[in-house]
Amino acid sequence: MKSLSPKAGLVAALLLFSGVAAGKALTTPQPAQDSATVVRELYEAFERGDMAALERLIAPDATWTYYGPADKLPFGGTRYGPAGVADFFAKVDETLENPVATQFGYIVTGDTVAVPGTEESTVRSTGIRYKADLVHVFKVRDGKIVSFEEFIDSGKVLLAFQGDKSAGIAAARPSLGSGAGKAIFTTCAGCHGNAGEGRAYMYAPNLTGQDPDYLVRQLTNFREGKRGKTDDAHGFQMVGRATAVPGPEGVKAVVSYIAALPKLPAAPVAQRPMPAAIGELVQTCATCHGEAGEGNPTMQAPALNRLDKRYIAQQLVNFRDGKRGYHTDDAAGATMAASAKAIPGQAEITALANHYGRD
Repeated sequence: MKSLSPKAGLVAALLLFSGVAAGKALTTPQPAQDSATVVRELYEAFERGDMAALERLIAPDATWTYYGPADKLPFGGTRYGPAGVADFFAKVDETLENPVATQFGYIVTGDTVAVPGTEESTVRSTGIRYKADLVHVFKVRDGKIVSFEEFIDSGKVLLAFQGDKSAGIAAARPSLGSGAGKAIFTTCAGCHGNAGEGRAYMYAPNLTGQDPDYLVRQLTNFREGKRGKTDDAHGFQMVGRATAVPGPEGVKAVVSYIAALPKLPAAPVAQRPMPAAIGELVQTCATCHGEAGEGNPTMQAPALNRLDKRYIAQQLVNFRDGKRGYHTDDAAGATMAASAKAIPGQAEITALANHYGRD
């Protein structure tokens, strides 16, 4: 593998970030917010090949993350500082060719700037050309980029690297291929774990043991703007991931893969004493979620006893505060939002989470 200088790696950076392709420059949106202006200046610096501006705009302690398996995608994982960013683009330039990029606009929340778009590239080693939806998420501090995250369908990218023609943009797609679900899940594993077990500290729930239709519905809600508002910090991160899944067929494929994973034990709800303070609330919950919180697919109610306590508490707060169940087309979410608003306070939310949730 040849070694490229940061300047050489900038060839890919220019194309993948500035929206320049095949001799044409795409129109760059012009946001007004200060944090978005910094991001716009970064894109423009890529387009000019201005290394001095890049060094000025990227903080010395910046993190630069491409969500994908670093052991399989050379540019996957997290890098640090301007040198790490240069290494990222060198790896991109070594492995991809003829990239085309688009940015659709800027979504600004305080110091966070999300830039949805697409990337189209050819994998040098396999000749397969893919096109993937993506979202770039920047954080800006004191006029510098302190973090960058690329939420992309890295499952599709991985398939292209592995020589799977189903990832190619010219391929007919009656099916994504037998390995598609597993490949797509590589974008999920960073938060939810390789076995779908979840990571409580990341507010990423255990996915095993949940009704597949429920998982399909939640991924679809994220994709269609029915869940994951910008004020829901953890839910908003899922929007980019879910949007990057290749269509309804991809959603079904990854859910089928999750459904086949070994199921973690459910919380022993029936063996736990019920605090008197939440007795009536538990009866209300049981109407949809079952006596032991086992869930009820016919009522679109998930298994609470498969979720960790911290996640349950956060979701109840989200439903109560209008961060979930807000969309008119999310009937099940609206029902939960109404129920959550009837919970007296945080103490009862914590008690319910402790009653139903996994440790």
